[in-house]
Amino acid sequence: MLEALIYPVSGVMKLWHIALHSWIGLDDSLAWLLSLFGLIVTVRLIILPFAWTQYRSNRIFINMRPKLRRLTEEYELRTDAEAEDELNARRKELYKEHRYSPAGGCVPALIQLPVFIGLYQVLLQMARPSDGLDSVRHRPIGFLTSDDVEAFLHGRINGVPMPAYPAMSTEQLAALDTNRETVFDFVLPFLIAAAVFTSINMLVSIYRSQITLDHESAAARRIQKTMIVIAVVVPIFPLSFGLTGPAPAAIALYWFAGNLWTMCQTIILNLVLDRRHPLTEEFAEFRNESRNRVREQLRRDRAVRRSIRRRRLLMLVMPHRIGSLHRMNADARAERKAEIDALTADKREAKERRRAAVRERDREKIRRKREEKARKKKLRAGGEKAADPARDDSQENDSNATDGATTAPEDPADPPVDGTGDSGDDRAPDGPSDQME
Repeated sequence: MLEALIYPVSGVMKLWHIALHSWIGLDDSLAWLLSLFGLIVTVRLIILPFAWTQYRSNRIFINMRPKLRRLTEEYELRTDAEAEDELNARRKELYKEHRYSPAGGCVPALIQLPVFIGLYQVLLQMARPSDGLDSVRHRPIGFLTSDDVEAFLHGRINGVPMPAYPAMSTEQLAALDTNRETVFDFVLPFLIAAAVFTSINMLVSIYRSQITLDHESAAARRIQKTMIVIAVVVPIFPLSFGLTGPAPAAIALYWFAGNLWTMCQTIILNLVLDRRHPLTEEFAEFRNESRNRVREQLRRDRAVRRSIRRRRLLMLVMPHRIGSLHRMNADARAERKAEIDALTADKREAKERRRAAVRERDREKIRRKREEKARKKKLRAGGEKAADPARDDSQENDSNATDGATTAPEDPADPPVDGTGDSGDDRAPDGPSDQME
């Protein structure tokens, strides 16, 4: 699977090296360094249209959210089986009207992920070959030959070998004609810059998600909180792994260039998106209304939880009131639960009745299909019998003849047969000679 991803990426990198080294005449080490950046630029430019499609698709869906909400409210109290079909049909009409495709936000991500995996695998295998840095011949990597890998490994950036990294042993660094301090001082600025670019990119994404957050979705609120925590942890990864793990200098340069491109792409695409597909006033009103409603519900939930915690503290200082305080907590929970259930009781009941109607309709369809199948089978059986009546009559006559031949000698009314084969009753009545007498 990885080989299929490595070949196109390695081919792009080799073409860049040929153009820079053979055609322009740059030094081999500098050509490999620039081909690394050229590879990132080429791959990201190829993926850029898909990234824009994803941004545009998400923005269209966000602006449609108020209309989809009103459409859902229009059908959520209906109990007939046709409500779901009508709702889905009207949703499709709305998608078509706004030229929105539900797959538009998923397909680009599925396309980008294999490309990024192939890009990282090529750089990792070139900087850390499986047969060792001191091997005479290296295993080819896609379209890159053993000589290409050898030339990349001997390339230097400001005197630092591309496969070197700070966590290398002293012997390995000495074999590469360098030392830990030199490698550390070289990769540290690139790793810090990569961490800063990652932080900026995630902060921009979190801000954009916050202004378009679906406040009525508990899952969306939890994901937003999780992203805030991840934004604090993720930037630490380039620093920790780059300084303590097997991350060659080439990988540090890749992180620097890749995160710089991602940050610039995120900022620029969002600016273009706001200009071409701005958030509508309808969505802004819907967002503010839903946010205020959800905040009020959460405020009441927090008030109930605070009262419960306060009574629990009172249980510690007034043990003689534990029973009554416990009942008060139970009553507070039950009252809040009843309030929440009352808000959605009609919707839940309508949903259950609608599901029951759909199940009944499906059972009726199955019953009709079975009856139609049995009727067709019966008609086919009757048609086959009527299509060949001669064969049935012939078989019946043959059967009757056979039965008659078998039972004829046993009939007591038949006279015995003589030796010549003529029966006694076959003689003619009194002939002329008798009459003459």
